[in-house]
Amino acid sequence: MTTEDKAEVEVLVVGAGPVGLTLACALADNDVRVRIVDKLEHWSPLSKAMTLTPRTLECFHMLGVDAECLRAGIMSRRINHYTQRGRVIGVADLAELEGDHPGLLQLSQGSTTSILDRAVSDRGIAVERGRALTDIDIDGDSHRCHLRDTDDRTSIVTARFVVGADGGRSRVREIVGAVFDGAEQDETFIMADIEMSGFPYHAHERHQFWLDEGTFLAVLPIDGSMFRLVSTCRVAATEVDEEFVLRRFREVLRAVGLDVVTLGDPYWVSRFNPRQFIADSFRREGIFLVGDAAHVQSPIGAQGLNTGIQDSIDLAWKLALVLRAKAGDALLDSYHGERFPVAQALFDYNNMLSERVFGRNRWRRKRLRSQNKRLNRRAYHAAEIAKLSQFAVAYPAPAGSVRRSRVIPGRRMPSCALTTTSGPFDLLRELGARRHVILAFAGAHDTTASLIGTALERYRELLGEDAFRAYTVHERVSPSQRFDMPAGPHALIDIAGRCRTKLGLQLRDVVVIRPDGYVGALADAKSLSALDDYLDRLFVGPPNSVPRG
Repeated sequence: MTTEDKAEVEVLVVGAGPVGLTLACALADNDVRVRIVDKLEHWSPLSKAMTLTPRTLECFHMLGVDAECLRAGIMSRRINHYTQRGRVIGVADLAELEGDHPGLLQLSQGSTTSILDRAVSDRGIAVERGRALTDIDIDGDSHRCHLRDTDDRTSIVTARFVVGADGGRSRVREIVGAVFDGAEQDETFIMADIEMSGFPYHAHERHQFWLDEGTFLAVLPIDGSMFRLVSTCRVAATEVDEEFVLRRFREVLRAVGLDVVTLGDPYWVSRFNPRQFIADSFRREGIFLVGDAAHVQSPIGAQGLNTGIQDSIDLAWKLALVLRAKAGDALLDSYHGERFPVAQALFDYNNMLSERVFGRNRWRRKRLRSQNKRLNRRAYHAAEIAKLSQFAVAYPAPAGSVRRSRVIPGRRMPSCALTTTSGPFDLLRELGARRHVILAFAGAHDTTASLIGTALERYRELLGEDAFRAYTVHERVSPSQRFDMPAGPHALIDIAGRCRTKLGLQLRDVVVIRPDGYVGALADAKSLSALDDYLDRLFVGPPNSVPRG
């Protein structure tokens, strides 16, 4: 017997791993009626994807879960690169990043899932585990989703939108018929989460040894005594067992001069051929794909899970805006338009890393490996840590956009130290993946109204009071100085103009920041048209787009 749930659901999320749970949290914070299902009765406690980038930690800060992640994991500031004989080639030092998370956080995927699961529960959402999606009937804007429980009971949930966060073997992707194109590499990756004693290097940093034979050894910290070891071999994964993996790691450790290291019992051992696949479209009408359902990434760049989490943050506020403010359908098209090129670029980056590590062409491999020496050059180092942190991810900006040295439409808004009269201003929490924020950098006699003009009312009308905040940033020597104190709850202070100077902004510049932390628009004192143009793109779409209604 099939039961039909009559409760109104705006978004059904299929898959309750970190990506789906992130989406559920962000949707709930946008007051979207959301349900989340997963075919498994419990998540895996294994480490699996265990690297969180600074950009992902910013996303988690928006949702209020980064502090718990930081307490549970180990932050690695440096990635140290060595020759096979232990000579330092170069060091990628993420402490040079701006922001509050200058490192890569090593945290078990099981722990990440557990933290996000509690966050979903705290928002009043019960993850429906042991419930698999079997089919979707589409009737206009309505999606009747057929679910089957582990005891074979069936039910139907009707949702306005459906999001597949159900992994590389996505049933949602299969239902919409998306082409999943890619390839599997010949090289076999081996991994082991294992106790290790006698390791002579800093236990909280990441270490990578480049072997002459065309492989590598990566050592990642887990808890100071437990480490993840990663390497490769040219034996088919089907012929590799746990004993082979452990024997291979002992051989590689000896090859890099770490005979003194003793391996204990492994907690988890894995061997596989890396795959890189991407769906031809991340959207089919009211059905979307995020994370591994949309793109399966090689683990060599340690950015696959992070990219999926950022898919969810990009999609959540757009779905909410369409549901709440009836924004143009083109806004939903922009999810694929923004995130598909990001996944493709990561494919190219991973392919380059693969050739650097184990490419069969010896001379090309040597040339690519020589790039590690360029980490000692400031410009190359800055570009590399921008990639590692995922701060370099950018979206297309409209032609003719106003730009400053560090504030550019389509790119992440850099951190800026602003304060209120009572304490620091937390821009990421104010955004919260749910709210646009406008920062208007005031001259001596400017007010919010004089800086933003009629655009202020239009933003308030279209976005709504809770999905929009406008702040005027005043330059003062001290926030405690009583004389000429800025009035109102939306007045911010930039001590001696340091933030504005650091960002390369000019007085009377106005910055629109999207809920996901990217710059939506930048207007200068000469013209505020960029503010209206941005709203037009949200609610109507680009000039050449035709909303589907």
